[in-house]
Amino acid sequence: MKVLITGVTGLIGSALRDALQLRGDDVTGVSRSAADGVITWGDLTPELMSDFDVVVNLAGESIAGRWTKSKKEKIMASRVDSTVSIAQLITESENPPTCLVQASAAGFYGSCGDHVLDEQSPVGKEFLAEVCERWEAAATPVAEAGLRVVLPRFSIVLAKGPGALGRLSLLTRLCLGGPLGSGRQWWSWVSLEDTVRALLFLMDSEISGPVNVATDSPQQQKKFASVLGKVLRRPAFLPTPGIALRLGLGEMGKALLLDSMRLKPAVLSENGFEFKDAGLQDTLERILKS
Repeated sequence: MKVLITGVTGLIGSALRDALQLRGDDVTGVSRSAADGVITWGDLTPELMSDFDVVVNLAGESIAGRWTKSKKEKIMASRVDSTVSIAQLITESENPPTCLVQASAAGFYGSCGDHVLDEQSPVGKEFLAEVCERWEAAATPVAEAGLRVVLPRFSIVLAKGPGALGRLSLLTRLCLGGPLGSGRQWWSWVSLEDTVRALLFLMDSEISGPVNVATDSPQQQKKFASVLGKVLRRPAFLPTPGIALRLGLGEMGKALLLDSMRLKPAVLSENGFEFKDAGLQDTLERILKS
């Protein structure tokens, strides 16, 4: 299979590229700068799209950092504009790829307290919900052309390195881990390995539409902090008031740390996908002690 991946240098993109190559697939990446096996956005044409069986669009500005007006515009535009471009290239191709895997995120649902969220749950009202809704909608022309479109909605992806888990681990090692706000907000999560396995599963199947990429064992944040503290052998009981997070980190702090999203991976489960990293403590120990 020939696969084109945008955002190939990111956490998920680079891991997906390695997994595809390991099983013998032909992978071309898209990034701002050309390199071995990587082309630039300017190299993409409808004719080039004919060379691929699947396109995986993971491009987008990082959501980390204070959400100034400029930052929010970049978050929105980088996702929507890139997807519009990909969709146009695919639909203008005489022999288009048969599948577009278009990234989205759990932020689609907004903060929903204790409600369990499957793929049929409605879109939220917060900024990230608007981003995800417009992001997914930008891929609509591909589906209208009769091609398969998959919309993986990623939860918190746990991996070793500078990502979400790296930042949380640093705070915990400094004995600053603990409940954030009430600590009762739900955090849905998935390991990087299972994220890649899920993407391969979706690429190889006939599944289309939204797919929650999250384990069936979300945790309330205070429990997540407690388990992480146990794994790192650090106390994790020092609370951080929600108002402090809002004042210090602004809208980004509320959205990423205090909002509650309790995802259910209904589509993956119904189609027989099994998570290898299903338990939080075992997953954290494997990642952080490897």
